[in-house]
Amino acid sequence: MKRFLPTTKKEMEMRGWDEVDVILFSGDAYVDHPSFGSAVVGRLLEAGGLRVAIVPQPDWRGDFRDFKKLGRPRMFFAISAGCMDSMVNRYTANKRLRSDDAYTPEGRAGARPDYTTVTYANIIKQLYPDVPLVIGGIEASMRRLSHYDYWSDSLKPSILVDSKADLLMYGMGEINLKRMAEHLLNGGRFEDIKQWPQVAYLRSKTKNDHQDNIIRLHSHEDCLNSKRKHAENFRHIEEESNKMQAATLFQSVGNVEVVVNPPYPPMSEEQLDASFDL
Repeated sequence: MKRFLPTTKKEMEMRGWDEVDVILFSGDAYVDHPSFGSAVVGRLLEAGGLRVAIVPQPDWRGDFRDFKKLGRPRMFFAISAGCMDSMVNRYTANKRLRSDDAYTPEGRAGARPDYTTVTYANIIKQLYPDVPLVIGGIEASMRRLSHYDYWSDSLKPSILVDSKADLLMYGMGEINLKRMAEHLLNGGRFEDIKQWPQVAYLRSKTKNDHQDNIIRLHSHEDCLNSKRKHAENFRHIEEESNKMQAATLFQSVGNVEVVVNPPYPPMSEEQLDASFDL
C-alpha cells in the first residue's frame, strides 16, 4: 500500500524531505482515490519522479499560515479548485449558500472560498511572487477565456487575468503532467511548457505569430459591448475544443492577450488506466 502524499511539515520530515518540488493546493479534501482530481495530479507527478505535497482546503483568512507551512517549492505551485466549480459547489441556482459540501469531511460547508482558484492564486502570488504558479481543474478550464459569470451577472475575462497564474492546464492534464515532470527533472525551463498543447497563458501583444493555424477571437472589451461577438467567440471555442487538428486561439484583454494552445487527441484506454491505477 502506498503512503499518502504529505500534507504537513511533519509528514515531509517522516519521508526525510526538507523541501518538495511541487505544492498542490486543493479546494477539496485530500482523498487518495481517482475520483478526486488532486490525488490523481499528485500521484502522476510523484510517478514522474517529483516530490509532491498537497495542502487540502487551506484557510484563506487570517495570516495565511496554511499557505506558508510547507515553505517554497523547488519547481512550482499548483492549484485546483476541486471536482466542481467552487461557485456551483457553494451556491444553489437561486444564489443561496448550500448547507453542505460533498467534497469536505463530514459534508461541512464553508471550507473553501468563493472563486477558489483566484483566491488561492492571489495569496500565493502575494507570498511567493517569483515562484511559477500553475492552475487547472474544471473551474480554471471553463474560465480560460472570456466567460459569463452567473453569480455576478457579468462577463469576466480569462481567469489568468484575475489569478495572475503563469500557466493554465485545461481539460485532462495527465499527458502534460507526465511530460512536465520529465522536462523539469531534466533541467528544462518552465517557460518552454507554454509551447505545449492543452495549456493557456498570458503574453505581451507585441509578440509576433509564426503559426498558420490560428484564430483571433474578438477582444474581451469587444465582447463587453456586443453579445453577438461573445457568441461568435463561444462558437469558435467549442468547435476548436472538439477538433483533432485544432487552431491556437488568441484573445486580447487590455494590454495583454490570452493564448490557448490546441488540445491533445483523446487519451487511449492504456493511458487512462495507467493514470487511474496510480
